[in-house]
Amino acid sequence: MPAPNASQLEGIASGALQAAGLKGEDAPGLAKALAKTCEEAFSMFLSQAQVLPGIPAAAPPPPGSGSTAGPGMLLPPPAGGPTASQLEGIAKSALDEQGIKGENAPALAKVMAASLEMGITLFTAQVMVAPGIAIAGFSTTSPGSLI
Repeated sequence: MPAPNASQLEGIASGALQAAGLKGEDAPGLAKALAKTCEEAFSMFLSQAQVLPGIPAAAPPPPGSGSTAGPGMLLPPPAGGPTASQLEGIAKSALDEQGIKGENAPALAKVMAASLEMGITLFTAQVMVAPGIAIAGFSTTSPGSLI
């Protein structure tokens, strides 16, 4: 499953800004910058995401076939997703593209990047890989679902 693109996220970002009472001439640009940064962060997460080893499994020998019997955990950033330092430049660039270049723009980019890293970290801590992944020859042979 690919990450959502910026155009899919822009409406969500705009709604969140409006709900927080953020208005003004730069609000639409901020929504676009936030959506672009989220698109990049989610794409990076999907390319880096890993399941930690140690999922309990039932695969008796000799065939070594069966399925996982318990849930698995996702690896959090920095190995399992982007860090704030990786995202900060992306956020700053997205703000620049929208003409948001004031003295507080670098701080805003830091906040955006840190918030995305924390969101991904919380996601990896709370979401697990569901049991029932097929095993053949003592290796998983099918994708897992998130729970």
